[in-house]
Amino acid sequence: MTVHNRTSKRLILFLIIITSFINPFLGAAINIALPAISEEFSLGAVGMSWVAMAFLLSSAVFLVPLGKLADIRG
Repeated sequence: MTVHNRTSKRLILFLIIITSFINPFLGAAINIALPAISEEFSLGAVGMSWVAMAFLLSSAVFLVPLGKLADIRG
């Protein structure tokens, strides 16, 4: 295995570890910030649920194409 190949694999592993941590962390941060968001924008319960749902939908939308790109890339 070449040095470049090992470095590339370590970089990919590092990126996977970081993104595996950041996505749930941001989801939790959004849930914690919901009261402040609702107060700032005068949102009711339905509006607050859309804030959390927008995060989940955007995560899901990007998951499939980026997963396919990762499969193509190898």
